[in-house]
Amino acid sequence: VDLVGEGLGVIAKTVKAESSPEKTSRPVITIHQWMMQVAKYSGPNAAPLGSLGDSKLEPGAGFNRLQILLCGLEASNILLSIMASPGIDRRVVEDDTLEACVTLIKNHIQKHLIPALSNTGHVGVSMATSGNGSGGEEAERTPKSKKSRSVSPNRGVVAKSLKAVYSPILSTVGQFGTMIERADAFVACNEMDDSLLFTLSGAALSTLTIDASPIVRADAASLASIIQVSSMDLIAAIFRRYPRHRSIIVEDVFPLMLKLPASKKSLRTFLVKKSAASSRAGDVARGPPTSNVDDHDYIQPICALTLLLIQSCVVMPSQDDDEQMEGAEDSNDSWALKDDHSGLQGCVAVCNQFTSQMLQRCARKGEEGGASEFRPILSNLIDDLLLVRHLPEYPAAGMLLLYLSHRLGSDLLRASSAAKNQVEATYLATAMDAFGKITSAVAGSLQRNRENPFKLPESMNLCAPSPEPTEEINRCFCGRGNLDTFMVDCDRCHSWHHGSCVGITKDTVPDIWLCDDCTLQTTVVEQAKVFARGSRDSDSLTSTDHNHVLRQLLLSYLSWTAQASHSQIAERAREFLIASWVKQLESSEENLGSFDLGLVRNFAISQWTLPTPQPNQQRPRAHLTDDGNQRIMTSLVASSELCFSFNRLLGVILRLMGDKLASLRKLSVKAILQVVNIDPALMTQPTVRKEVSRCFHDESISVREAAVSLVGDYIIQSPNLAAAFHAPLLERIVDKGISVRKRAVRIFRDVLLSNPTYEGRVAACHAMMQRAADRKEDDGVRDLIHETFHTLWFNSKAFDMGTTGSPAKSKPGQMGTKAELYCKEVSAQMVEVVRVSGSNEVLSTLVKGLLFGFAEGDKDKKNVERKKRQEDSHSQCKLLVKALIELLLSFEDTREHKEDDGKQLVAILATLGVFAQTFPELVVPHVDTLVPYLKGDNGVKRYEAAVVSQVSSMISGASSHFGSGELNRLTSGELPTDLVNICYKFPSEAVTSAVEALAKLANHPDAASDSIQEKKLLKLATQFYSYLLKTKDVTNDFSSMKKSVRDNVRRALAALGSICRFYECAGAADDHTLDSSVFVIETDVAKLQLDNLSNAAFALFLQYLSKEDESTKCLSLRAMNGVFISRPRVVLVAEQMGIITSVIGDEAPPSVQIESLRCWRDILISEEKRIDSGAAKAKMEAQKNVTLSKRIGGDQDGDSTISGSVLTKHSERLYALTLSKDEKVRHMIIDLIGHLLRQGLINPMETVPHLLAVQGDVKCPSTRALALKLLQTEGEKRPDMLRQRICAGIKQAFHFQRNVYSDSTNGSAKVTALIAKSDGPKDGWETIFDAVIKESAIRNKKAQRQGLLKGIISLFEKDPDVKYSNADQLPMLAFASEILGNLPYTSLSDPLFIVYHSSCIAALDGQGVLTQFAELLGGDVCDPNSEEDDIEKLSKQGKFDAAQLGLEAKGAEFGQLCVEAARILPLLKLKQFLRKAYNISEARVTSYVPSEKELIHEKGISISDGPPFSFTMKSILDADGSINWSNSVKIYSSFRRMMRDAEADDVHVDPEPTKSPKRTAKRKRGGSDQVVEESPKVSPE
Repeated sequence: VDLVGEGLGVIAKTVKAESSPEKTSRPVITIHQWMMQVAKYSGPNAAPLGSLGDSKLEPGAGFNRLQILLCGLEASNILLSIMASPGIDRRVVEDDTLEACVTLIKNHIQKHLIPALSNTGHVGVSMATSGNGSGGEEAERTPKSKKSRSVSPNRGVVAKSLKAVYSPILSTVGQFGTMIERADAFVACNEMDDSLLFTLSGAALSTLTIDASPIVRADAASLASIIQVSSMDLIAAIFRRYPRHRSIIVEDVFPLMLKLPASKKSLRTFLVKKSAASSRAGDVARGPPTSNVDDHDYIQPICALTLLLIQSCVVMPSQDDDEQMEGAEDSNDSWALKDDHSGLQGCVAVCNQFTSQMLQRCARKGEEGGASEFRPILSNLIDDLLLVRHLPEYPAAGMLLLYLSHRLGSDLLRASSAAKNQVEATYLATAMDAFGKITSAVAGSLQRNRENPFKLPESMNLCAPSPEPTEEINRCFCGRGNLDTFMVDCDRCHSWHHGSCVGITKDTVPDIWLCDDCTLQTTVVEQAKVFARGSRDSDSLTSTDHNHVLRQLLLSYLSWTAQASHSQIAERAREFLIASWVKQLESSEENLGSFDLGLVRNFAISQWTLPTPQPNQQRPRAHLTDDGNQRIMTSLVASSELCFSFNRLLGVILRLMGDKLASLRKLSVKAILQVVNIDPALMTQPTVRKEVSRCFHDESISVREAAVSLVGDYIIQSPNLAAAFHAPLLERIVDKGISVRKRAVRIFRDVLLSNPTYEGRVAACHAMMQRAADRKEDDGVRDLIHETFHTLWFNSKAFDMGTTGSPAKSKPGQMGTKAELYCKEVSAQMVEVVRVSGSNEVLSTLVKGLLFGFAEGDKDKKNVERKKRQEDSHSQCKLLVKALIELLLSFEDTREHKEDDGKQLVAILATLGVFAQTFPELVVPHVDTLVPYLKGDNGVKRYEAAVVSQVSSMISGASSHFGSGELNRLTSGELPTDLVNICYKFPSEAVTSAVEALAKLANHPDAASDSIQEKKLLKLATQFYSYLLKTKDVTNDFSSMKKSVRDNVRRALAALGSICRFYECAGAADDHTLDSSVFVIETDVAKLQLDNLSNAAFALFLQYLSKEDESTKCLSLRAMNGVFISRPRVVLVAEQMGIITSVIGDEAPPSVQIESLRCWRDILISEEKRIDSGAAKAKMEAQKNVTLSKRIGGDQDGDSTISGSVLTKHSERLYALTLSKDEKVRHMIIDLIGHLLRQGLINPMETVPHLLAVQGDVKCPSTRALALKLLQTEGEKRPDMLRQRICAGIKQAFHFQRNVYSDSTNGSAKVTALIAKSDGPKDGWETIFDAVIKESAIRNKKAQRQGLLKGIISLFEKDPDVKYSNADQLPMLAFASEILGNLPYTSLSDPLFIVYHSSCIAALDGQGVLTQFAELLGGDVCDPNSEEDDIEKLSKQGKFDAAQLGLEAKGAEFGQLCVEAARILPLLKLKQFLRKAYNISEARVTSYVPSEKELIHEKGISISDGPPFSFTMKSILDADGSINWSNSVKIYSSFRRMMRDAEADDVHVDPEPTKSPKRTAKRKRGGSDQVVEESPKVSPE
């Protein structure tokens, strides 16, 4: 009977009749009429019964078929009941009858129950619209297609109609469940044929694929559970009864796993109790959403079946060691282990097979065998095992987890030593995730047991119970108070417990009741007295003794459960527990406890047979509540073999953290993160911290990021231990990986927000602000830092005024509102950051970024968030300035006049200066507080100059916001005098700030023409001018003068230059053509005015520039710089006068060159700031006496280009300065070139080779780093340019080292392309261009990489326009070969590309050179290099004599040929080195084609350990041009020998590619096994 199939035929007839265009007169019936009990027909085309031509399609035919099915089920039930009855001889059972029962079970499951419960009877069915035959033939099954799920437009109609068939089928579930149970009983006591067994087990296994659909019936899930539980018991019975079929059944389980329901709702449907692990398994699904039971969890049925199968294999342990185990007599039973008497040998074998088969399927490459489907199955399985391992009913979960962890650990360790192409990366991720889950769960078990241990008696002498307390004590484990509910009292400790919690009602109160703790106490002592050894020395009890008692209590619980519920799971669990107990006893040492282990073993085995349950049987006296049993399981799990292996599990992860595979290192760090999240105390272990610290410096960015994440989670969970990893985290803020920097910033953000008193706050804030100030910093990192500081220091929510909305009243000088109090704390933090960093530069950059945004990256999706932060930050600055002023006043009130007071004072003023630069108007109300500091008598001798400089700068910035009244009040006081006095008392930095403030006050729009400040400024200028005028002719070398004279000259030049720079004359806009004749020294000081001061001062500065001592030259240049900045057209005059050429020429001392370059940099920065801020345009518009023509001619944008244009004229000299022997000059010129590049004033194509050359400045890392930063910027803008200019860069770098560095021993140039590694945990070497390649986009694109390499290799190619190569180029070629040999290759295609082109050059040019040698020496021209010639032999013996061989006359031509050989020789050695260093096989070299795609397994390579590639080129020609025979012959011999070796290596016999080259190429593209075998074994990253 196939009700579903026949019903589909009926539906097909109906659909066909309704969809046919020609209405037929033949009557049709619906599925409901087909299933009705009364056989009648009353359709629109009524016809007598039987007129349809098919008895199966008549009304009521479906009901008749159903009755046949029900009768068959009932008959089968009766037969199985009889056959399974005790005393029935198996011989009276007919095989046909048994086969019929099995067939019925199979058909009913597969044809009825599965489609009905899953609502899948219509899946894969196509309704035929034409054809003849019965209805069943028209409902055709269509093959499943992955592309199309809907195969019929009438699918919904079919599914809905089939419900009429499903309902009566589901009514048979109860009867069918009984039949399965009777089949289970029959299997347990009778033998069956193998074919019937496999049919029965296959049908039972198929029930696990049921995906219960509530559409069919609301309780479909419950009905499916009945079928699945009965089927699992049946499979377990077969598994237990027939050991020889166990392996087959286990293998049948795996194909079934691919058919299991995968949706989250139907994945876990098997009901289990909630365990102690439930709270830890947050990622495990809780089961169907319809479940409202809080004390239960759900697991996958396949997991429950697996555990049941393992537990079904246990056999009764032998009583004596010499007795053979039960069930081991069967010689065909391969599951028995003869040396194991615990009865667990079958369980162990099943675990081994299951774990082996599962992991083999997960480890397959690609999609072979459904590897991608098995990996999530493994993950879900481990989740379920971890969930139930604390349940007494599933003790096999611990065993299976143990074997899984062993196998996973072995696979991971094996992968660490395997080649990268043999490792499946996805499987490694799955395996490490599973291994980490198991290890973290074990760590959690140990932690729970450590934090909440059992308090059991340590002696056999039990303490007397405490007297009954006067007050009632509630010790119920639920934690609830004394609720208005029924409670019971412990008869021993007299503590009260809720009756609902301990399972006691008012009607079932026992005569004596003990709580769990008292039950454990008394049971331990009672058991100790029974099982204690007679020869014991003391009455002490150990944890081993306690575990024996706990196992006995758990065994009693399982025995009672098995008797009460007749559950096979409980029966198998208690047997497994006994066998595990026996195994533990056999492996224990006798002296570990006080119990007699032999006596305990016999007692445990004696309980193997479950006692027959008695009517109204009560629980044993010594029983515990469910909470007590869970506590026992927690304790026993913590002492299990799996937990004992925790150190090994942790050791595997720690070992893999140092593996050579970067992917394994990353995964292992994530695994240890899982463990530490469960038990943070593990981070205190030295071994763990050592490995984590090592990962902070790992070569792989992903590993470093994982390590930082690990420490971040650890610190957040244990903030008190944050100081332990403070220094490593600070280092990661400057990490090369963007993701690492982001993660480090997030960690510090969380730490600073959660711990306001964090000791490392200042260092962390300073480091983050430095990153935000870096121009090259990633926008994402910068935004994250800004968001962090916005939250810390500028969060608008922190400035709430309170619930009333108005500020609270406060005393003068005190902060009263909540916002002000917060600002006070923030200001103190800012000051501390500035104090530690020693500068307010980074804080200034941060505040400006928060308030005004950044020019870089403002047009991305985060622009809205940035604007919001700017608005919030802007509104808080006023309160912050007020808080800083309050902090300053508080400092003055409480200062103790110590030495460090000055540093604190400078930090406060510098922090205040940051806001003064940003919003100068905020300082205006507080000027009176700041002006007294200009006196210079603040009691901080070392810091007086910094104090007055900071205050002067703030006065200068705020001056433009002074009103006329405020200006008159301040200038009529002592402010101008104080500023003048600063110029006489303090160094040049303070002088510059004071002069700027005085000049700004004099240029104020509201200032009078003869204001006090202007008079003071003129008087100051006159005095310094007079002094310089008087001393200009005193000497030509001021270095020989007294110190006081030198100091006065320095002060006068600094002050006069600052006045020229900052004071704005009435006619400041110079004419378009400025005549140099106006720059004349004014000898009559009385005629000197501020308007003509600049010209006279410039002429005076020229006089001092001509002095002989370098110090005076530098000071005069610095003073002239003030004129250049205020009057850009004066630069043209300086150019005409040759001043610029002289100060940057070779004749100028290095100090003068440095000062001139610094001045040009300051000019460029000043002009850029002037234009960007709009100050130039505002200044010109404010000058009323400037005519329109002058305004057009003196356009501020035009003036800004003058200095840059003059420098562009001297670009060749600037480039030449990069070869200066003074490293300070080189650093300064690179800094200046960076500004010229940014402003677009020099050609990047010409500049890049010189920047690449500076990468050879190995003795000055700061200069290399600065040039590298510029190269990175240009590489991002123009990626192709770096590739195009690399050859020129190599030549420049070679000449740089040859000119700049020299060996002091013999005077010869010392050139090297290698430097020691600057980062990474391993010592080694890298080329000078490694950083350029790593940090540029070239590394990520194959085409650009090959273009770069081809450009370098082209240096070795011969110029076709010349006959012989230039011998002077040979050292440069050796230099280039070192670069090629040691670049950081990440793909095997790169060294293969070099080997390929090296072979091409050697094959083409090398053979020609050999032939020319043969022609010159009279050798065999046809085969010029078949063997060693006489020259090679004599050279090897050291007896070469050119005259003896008659070569003296041929010396010139022989030398030129040696030059050609020396050109090719580096490529031959390079080819040999690369093949060995990267383990490249000859087959791979032969099959390589430059245009082929990169193979996945050939990516991520690294060079093998060993010395770097180095090549020294000896001179072939002497200084006089004559040949050096010794060196030439050595090159000749080496060249011939390596050419012979290359020819031998190139011999490759491969007949298949020659016969079918297209097939070979296709096979390689497809990645066949042959190609994989021929692929080189590379060293993974």
